[in-house]
Amino acid sequence: MYKIPSNIEKKGFWNVDGLENKNVFLRSCLNVSVDKYGNLLDESRLKESIQSIVELAFKSKSLIVCGHLGRPKSCEQNLSFKKNVLPWITENLNSKGFNVIFAESLSDIPPKDQRNKSNIYLLENIRFFKGEESNDRKEMIKFAESLAETSDIFVNDAFADYRVSASTYEIAKLLPSYIGRSFMKEIEALSKFYDPPRPFLCVLGGAKLSEKLEFLTTLAEISDKVLIGGAMAYTLLKAKGINIGKSLYEEDKVSLARELIKKHSQKMLLPVDHVISLEFSHSSQVTVTKSAEVPNEYFAIDIGPKTLEKYLEEISNAKSILWNGPMGVYEWPQSSTGTSQIGESIVKNKEAFKLAGGGDTIAAINMFSLSGFDHISMGGGAMLVFFSCDKFDTIDVIVNQYS
Repeated sequence: MYKIPSNIEKKGFWNVDGLENKNVFLRSCLNVSVDKYGNLLDESRLKESIQSIVELAFKSKSLIVCGHLGRPKSCEQNLSFKKNVLPWITENLNSKGFNVIFAESLSDIPPKDQRNKSNIYLLENIRFFKGEESNDRKEMIKFAESLAETSDIFVNDAFADYRVSASTYEIAKLLPSYIGRSFMKEIEALSKFYDPPRPFLCVLGGAKLSEKLEFLTTLAEISDKVLIGGAMAYTLLKAKGINIGKSLYEEDKVSLARELIKKHSQKMLLPVDHVISLEFSHSSQVTVTKSAEVPNEYFAIDIGPKTLEKYLEEISNAKSILWNGPMGVYEWPQSSTGTSQIGESIVKNKEAFKLAGGGDTIAAINMFSLSGFDHISMGGGAMLVFFSCDKFDTIDVIVNQYS
């Protein structure tokens, strides 16, 4: 698990002396959910990011906001900020007396001494720029230098965007660098699991065991119980020699799953029954198995009632709860019960510290109108890295800047 540096508090941008005289380059978390036309589907990350944007708009000399959206192969219009991020930020900043100027390139941003404080510059999807994630490190550094030339200080408020890139990492080597409000809130919430109130319970689901293998290993070591659902459960059940029918699993991870079960069998709880269907379809008829075995011709699409009852009991007794990933295909009505009931049970436990995170988890929270979490992390992948690694590049580059 990542160990938070002792000087982290000092790196909040609110500690910057003379902020009113600084031109700020802000890296925000703007990776929102959009449809194929680019229409905004979920504004959760924008709502988290707006606090630092507004505060810096008022307190700095000038502000440039940057972020990414999706994984563009070129400059796809549905991944441009024009249809989603720009209108949302414009509406929120106009109401506070600011103009939002959309910059399709760095050349659209005036020199530092020619900017009007009332103008906030929103740079186009940073992944449209070739140098942002270039495999050529020299090209990435060169692009970071061009970003740094626009400002006096750098503020990173994008916890979710933990991978090394020009706008999250290299720029922090070139300017005095600080952490934003949302980013700091993520760090503070996750740090509560260094020594959590016991019992400490993890609820882990989602599609791929491979994406969460190190995370699951770490959680099995530091928690009291790990409740497992979703498709990742079927790789583990397969490793135990249990028939899973046509259920999704990762064949190349079965041997690793077997080792994991052998080491942490007392802590890891797996489904003992399932909601199953002959077809993997939103309109298919379902039935429930009587055991952990899934008939050959069936798909498992949710945890069954016996499993749910067992999991709900564990949740009700927990004092710390970490939830990452749905229990099944929660988007379909016939397989939504596991995820919805697990979520409702977590928020009903008023005594526990409750943290949820990850894109699918947030989508499920919104879908089932769940409220009452102490913290919802905007970065599922970043949360996994925080728990399973001893370094976090985008934090380390800032706190170790002058050491």
